[in-house]
Amino acid sequence: MRAASANPISLTEPAVSDLRFTVTWTRRGLVLAGLGCALFVAGMWRVDGVMAALGLAIGGVFAMAWLLGRLNLRGLVLGYRGPRRVEVGKGFTGHLAITNGRRVLDGFRIGFGVSLPGGKVISGKVHWLESRGRADIAQRISFAARGYYESHKGWVESGFPLGLMRFRKEQAVSAEIGILAAIKVPREMTLSGFLLDGPPLGGSRYLGGIGEWKGLREWRGGDSVRRIAWVASMRSEAAGGGLLVREDEPPGSQAEGCLVVFHSYGGDGNLIRPDRFEKAISLMSGTLGALQGWGMPVRWVSDFNGWREMEVKSRRQLALSRECLMLANRAAWTEAHDLRSALATVRDGECVVVISDMPIAAWVVMMPKTLLPPVTIEISNYDGSSRLRKGGGK
Repeated sequence: MRAASANPISLTEPAVSDLRFTVTWTRRGLVLAGLGCALFVAGMWRVDGVMAALGLAIGGVFAMAWLLGRLNLRGLVLGYRGPRRVEVGKGFTGHLAITNGRRVLDGFRIGFGVSLPGGKVISGKVHWLESRGRADIAQRISFAARGYYESHKGWVESGFPLGLMRFRKEQAVSAEIGILAAIKVPREMTLSGFLLDGPPLGGSRYLGGIGEWKGLREWRGGDSVRRIAWVASMRSEAAGGGLLVREDEPPGSQAEGCLVVFHSYGGDGNLIRPDRFEKAISLMSGTLGALQGWGMPVRWVSDFNGWREMEVKSRRQLALSRECLMLANRAAWTEAHDLRSALATVRDGECVVVISDMPIAAWVVMMPKTLLPPVTIEISNYDGSSRLRKGGGK
């Protein structure tokens, strides 16, 4: 436990409302209550004033404990602070604070906690919380599933003053938490021969034309520094020459944009596996991020989004797309003609990337013939090792 301090993470200020207040008996309380009842009944039966008074005194102790126990939890407020957006599987630090809003009464022997998505719990204890005081606990957690949440169940509890009863007050703690899909870039988009020639899918002139190239030529004014072949240039200068740059292939050999299509069409008789849908969403998030990072203009459509076209040309648009993926639910019915219509929107100079949670054999025949070979992802390969397949719809 430590005192509350400034948090460098972007935080949300919570709002709190009480849900319910409960009181339960402890074993000590049951034993003492039974003894008090026995003394009072025996005193009344035997007309023994001392014995009856002892029973009443024990009852008075319970009344005092009940009153002090309720007062001990009154005015205690919980607040959760943490990042508004987190990624599935990535750890972060969540902060839970408890504040005593009373002006005069301190709090004693208080346990507190909050239940976060996926059964994650942040909890702590404080033995003494002065009036107008605050305590803060930090805990490292992570989430296992996507989702968006605005309210969480919190609680404060105590056995003060004598441990005869357990007092518990539940609260609704308001704090925005959006859990984004994990970012998984298909490995074949960065391995094999792609790293040797620059970005995958032939590169883009937005990055200075890196990608497939046919040779070297002397540097001219206006050439991008990115295109300088430094090793060859050093040799050229050693021989009395100048800088050399890579020369691109003629127009049409490189992708000027990319259409990414996500769908859940698998025809009849194909087994639906929710785990593959989550993996496909992660691959979608990673693919959009990779293409945007490489400077490739992206259009993407999906059946879970009603085939509405979205663009990714900036980091802001990428963030909006990942927000959409965060809330995505698998489309219940995806028709073949809808998928064909989405694939038919590919433009000249665009490459096509198709991601699905269904096996490629169920839909690869719908792939259109394009100038640039499409990239299709076989989701079953990501159950163990990931693999990208390149080729058209044969």
